[in-house]
Amino acid sequence: MASPDPTLPASSADGGTVNRVLRILSAFAIKDRWSVNELARALSLPRASTHRLLGLCKPLGYVEQDAAGLYMPGVELYRIAGRLSANMPINQLADPLLQAIRDETDETTLLVILARQEQKMFFSHIASPVHPLRYTSELNRLESLAWGAAGQSLLAFLSPEEIDSVLAREEASPLDGRALSADALRTTLESIRKQGYALSYSERAPDMHGIAVPFFDASGAVRGSVMLTIPHFRFDESRVDGFIALLQRAANELTHRLGRV
Repeated sequence: MASPDPTLPASSADGGTVNRVLRILSAFAIKDRWSVNELARALSLPRASTHRLLGLCKPLGYVEQDAAGLYMPGVELYRIAGRLSANMPINQLADPLLQAIRDETDETTLLVILARQEQKMFFSHIASPVHPLRYTSELNRLESLAWGAAGQSLLAFLSPEEIDSVLAREEASPLDGRALSADALRTTLESIRKQGYALSYSERAPDMHGIAVPFFDASGAVRGSVMLTIPHFRFDESRVDGFIALLQRAANELTHRLGRV
């Protein structure tokens, strides 16, 4: 679950009822339980309006309330999200590539997608090995670009203005709450741009190594990355170059399938 009361992105059309309802529903991708007061503050909406709009969503099954009165996603929202997620074209394109890497390495392989407007990322698809100890991650939840190979592999290829905006948030580590060092991260991003891949250790999950290679769309804009996660006790430094090569081939293939010549 995300930290309480995040600041959600505003819209250029905040005045419309439809826009406000859609922003409320989008908030459940950030956190799965909201009080009316928290949600109103996060969306910069009047409490009365937020309560009224939640009331419109509830009879249709888009939101529900738990025993404590907090609002949560409803069955209909889960049904639509699950249907769309299962049929997300990029997931279908990436699935055989992820499975091939998983079979070759016997480690967890993930598809990471950039949510550019929100300046966030999310894990969209996963191929898991049979190991009882492996990386687990909640799919389709927006997360920081500033921490770990998954986010940094994307952040490195954003515009300088977008990078500045992400750094200005000063997001703490999702693992242990340590402060973000903007100078250290800028140095890391420069290395990622030069080498074409990102490495991290114990930034999102304890004792886990991450290796991520970005892929790009037809216009050359970064779209996401292909990522491998490895527990520290199974990590073999001598295999890293081979892992990177596997991820690079998959990322190049995804870039090609997305129309980049």
